[in-house]
Amino acid sequence: MKQALSILLAALLAVLPFMGLAEEIETVVTIVPAPEQTKAERPPCFPDPSANFIPLPETENLAEGKPVQAGAHTDVYVSRNVNDGKTDTYWESKGWPAEMVIDLQGTYAVSTAAVCLNPSSIWEPRIQEIAVQVSLDGETYTEVAAPEKYQFDAATGNRIRIDFDQVQAAYVKLIFTMSSASRTGGAQAAEICVYE
Repeated sequence: MKQALSILLAALLAVLPFMGLAEEIETVVTIVPAPEQTKAERPPCFPDPSANFIPLPETENLAEGKPVQAGAHTDVYVSRNVNDGKTDTYWESKGWPAEMVIDLQGTYAVSTAAVCLNPSSIWEPRIQEIAVQVSLDGETYTEVAAPEKYQFDAATGNRIRIDFDQVQAAYVKLIFTMSSASRTGGAQAAEICVYE
């Protein structure tokens, strides 16, 4: 039936011009100039989810690109992923406690550390327990933030911020002692940031 209708329609369209029933339809093309922009922009009618993210200091992240040292890691999730400037790569430790040491390559007056996971909502909410220690020589460390359980949630950017009294530091150590979402028995961090 469908084939018969298709043949009939094709035949009708073929004879219409000769019957004077078909007239030429003018094609109209409207050219709309693209707006000037240098980056991707969100239309105003769509709320920006980053408006609810936990804010990080606007100063330089002293940890980015600096040497890092940690214990065993899981699979390909190596320690250098924690300060490569990208949240789509991450470090995953093997076992507890999981320590991450960042060599700032200089002495700075630091007062904030932040841990970020990938902000995508595919990363389920989790709690990780973290402490922060600092050192001037990489040998003797002083605790500046006691172990505390922090909530990671995509709704707030999957990041946490640990503020402490400003202290001179050349090395910053984060000690992870638990994660509620660890399937491999380790900590996870996409970026570890340190700020003055």
